[in-house]
Amino acid sequence: RERLRREFAVARAAAWEPGAAPAGAGPGFAAQVDLAAVFLERAVRLASPGGAIALLLPVKLWQSLAGGGARRFVAEEMRVLLIEDHTEAPAAFDAAVYPSLLVARRLPSPDAPVTVSSYHCGSAPLRWRARWSSIPFDDSPGAPWLLLPPDARRAFDRVRGAGGPLAESVIGRPHLGVKCGCNDAFVVQLVDCDDDVAVIEGSDGRRATIERVLLRPLARGEHLARWNRPERSEWIIWTHDAGGAPLERLPAHAARWFARWRHALMSRTDARHGARWWSLFRTESARTDRPRVIWCDLGREPRASVIATGDGLVPINSCYAARCADDRDAFTLAALLNGPLARAWLNAIAEPARGGYRRYFGWTLSLLPLPRDWARARDVLGALGERAARSAPGDRELLDAALDAYELEHDDVAPLIAWALG
Repeated sequence: RERLRREFAVARAAAWEPGAAPAGAGPGFAAQVDLAAVFLERAVRLASPGGAIALLLPVKLWQSLAGGGARRFVAEEMRVLLIEDHTEAPAAFDAAVYPSLLVARRLPSPDAPVTVSSYHCGSAPLRWRARWSSIPFDDSPGAPWLLLPPDARRAFDRVRGAGGPLAESVIGRPHLGVKCGCNDAFVVQLVDCDDDVAVIEGSDGRRATIERVLLRPLARGEHLARWNRPERSEWIIWTHDAGGAPLERLPAHAARWFARWRHALMSRTDARHGARWWSLFRTESARTDRPRVIWCDLGREPRASVIATGDGLVPINSCYAARCADDRDAFTLAALLNGPLARAWLNAIAEPARGGYRRYFGWTLSLLPLPRDWARARDVLGALGERAARSAPGDRELLDAALDAYELEHDDVAPLIAWALG
């Protein structure tokens, strides 16, 4: 990594900082670099002034936080002629890959036309022309590229202009779910329990007794559904106190249970910074003093659920959570995330994954515009969210309510919804 940072501009400034900072991306994030970006820079340096290059590259270079350096380099050094998104094209490789084709010349990059092509929803390639300035999310260096047809891009920007980013709202930035670093030690099945102790079973079938007070129900992203709190199928051994700090000492049963994993737990990267070896990490999402909205980090939609104040459910790091001031804020946010407007907007910027899935990372949700008139949004969306546990509203009702909250019309957003949701 040190050598790459010395020799390559794309590695020295890999992150898109305007997106990383609001999402609370850790300091180690800036050290990440996709090696494809290094090949891109090397190819450009080898080209003569005015010379052309054509490369197959991961499409995430144009959309991920860690691709910021590559996008900035392209904007400063090249004139892009063609971008092809092959994410949803028929399989051309044995491996699961999400390729793109970039054709460019080594020239300054004025606001010239670019040809964009996409195998959208597995269709024959669709092509359109766009000004280079209409491709990035905004005018910040290294901003993600949005490979949207012009009418869908205009709709995307209308929604963005009707609100402010979640990270800057009354709700604030999302929190990644709790990180164990050793699921075998912390994640268990509950076999039996009484008031004081419980019988648990680990992933290897081993059973033991543990203090009942240490067990909290667990949520994985893949088990989340829209609106409904996930069932208690798995539990996590919660080695922290009510304030979130690691216990000063493990109780007797827990100490015996964790003894066999002590070396593995001490070897975790996060445990090398002075934390007690039985600590969990990134525990903010598990605090129970406020209602929370949790959603999956991978799917065709965010699939959001409201977790009431006092509910001990612990989302692990295949989930994200937003801590809300009150129940109405939580129900409003859930109704927005579960509706087609937010889904279309997020799917236009979220990193792609296999089978039409998207990655709803914290930075992606941090950018989601919430309606500027939040009181109005609470009135029209919050009521839908509150009754969803009894009678889930349909997409049309959620869309109408979201448009009312943003003070937009159907025609304003129809091209974005048609493109992003097929």
